[in-house]
Amino acid sequence: EDDDEEEASSKAKEKAFSMTKKIASSTAKEESTSMDRGIEVMAYLVSKTFVKEKVASGYKPEGSPANRKSALQRLVEIACAPNSSDAQMAYGLAGIFNLLAVSIETLRKEAFIGKEITKDQYDQLQALGKTEEEKEAEAKKDEREGDDPASVSERIRKLANANVPRAMVKLLEGSSTDTTQEKLLEGMGRMASEPSVRGIMIQQGCLTTCLQLDKGDKPNESEKKILRQARSCVAKLLVTTNPGILTVSQRSGSVGPLLKLVKDNDALDLMHFEALMSLTNLAGFDDETKNRVVAQKGIPILGYAMFSDHEMVRQAATEALCNMVPHPEFMEYLVKEENLRVWIAFSLDYEENFACARAAVGCLAMAAPDPAFAKALIKNQNFGELVRTLLECGQLEVMHRGLALIVGLIEHGGECREAVISTGAKPFCEAYLTSYSDEKKTMKDFNFSPAERGSLAATLSLAKEVVKLL
Repeated sequence: EDDDEEEASSKAKEKAFSMTKKIASSTAKEESTSMDRGIEVMAYLVSKTFVKEKVASGYKPEGSPANRKSALQRLVEIACAPNSSDAQMAYGLAGIFNLLAVSIETLRKEAFIGKEITKDQYDQLQALGKTEEEKEAEAKKDEREGDDPASVSERIRKLANANVPRAMVKLLEGSSTDTTQEKLLEGMGRMASEPSVRGIMIQQGCLTTCLQLDKGDKPNESEKKILRQARSCVAKLLVTTNPGILTVSQRSGSVGPLLKLVKDNDALDLMHFEALMSLTNLAGFDDETKNRVVAQKGIPILGYAMFSDHEMVRQAATEALCNMVPHPEFMEYLVKEENLRVWIAFSLDYEENFACARAAVGCLAMAAPDPAFAKALIKNQNFGELVRTLLECGQLEVMHRGLALIVGLIEHGGECREAVISTGAKPFCEAYLTSYSDEKKTMKDFNFSPAERGSLAATLSLAKEVVKLL
């Protein structure tokens, strides 16, 4: 009889446990469904500027207890939860974080990328069919609803401080769909456009996660787009970040993806520019990073980018190669006649491409202490024209670098010194010093800016050095 009672009791417990499990499962499912619906609604509402501002500023319902989490804190918490990789929920969260970090104006501009007309041209066409009253009403609406850059930057800072980058990393690590990954990387890229949060984003894992995505030799079209966005995010993060705060693996691991982005013909000029600026930043840090650039066949890639149709891309590529001095592989590349001819041509083109010319002359000046380079330069048929043009160009920044180049060549002595003498550099420097010996009067007469005053003082000092050495 006791056995029967025990058996009945055991069955009752099992049944109760089973019912509890079902109820818990049903409750969890209902909560999940409810959460999905809430995220969908939020994804729609956050497209409005005033909602973005409320969410970023820590919105809580009126009358909430002090310990209640804000809407943004709750979104971050949901994103970091174990079940956040659910496709529908993850995409909704990715969309919310993405929209919080962008302005309506930027979204409008992006919609016209790759189109036959720009946003401004489209707005002009639209305006032709509107009355003055309609135009005024629309202008007031844009002023009321639009985001100015300062507001967007402030919102991004708030998102970074609320651990949104870490939440996006968690979603990216658990995501299995291309669309969600694209949305998350787009959002990261938008946040990384704000320089003040790049360090926080790197600390919260954005850089490492983007680098981990860069694997596989033969990606399909969808994967190519994801890789392009990941590399672009790496480029944005490293444009201004001090390479010293990165780990060795982060520094060396970033070089390959950045060079691949520079080579990517489907990438935008802005992406190429940012990748080149980041490479400039990294290459100037230490020899190990320079070695990595060389190992990844970076010198010919950067050399090819110097011929881009976009002026700023050409400038950034030239500056990136400048920071490869004095790596032996780059010096070997530079002394080759066909390459040296290109650098001299860039140096002479200061009227059309001032920034490129300044960078190119700077590179030649930095390379001047190398004996093999100095010998190759003075034997180039355009050497005399180069020296005379740099001295007579009238651009103080270019002159400064040109005089530094001349001093570097003279210090080798022998044939290098004789080659400089033959260009007439000494008489020019003597005349230059005579004309501008009274610095205070010169500053007053020409109304130089502070930067120009510094350049003038530097050129006068170097001109004295040239006269002294010759």
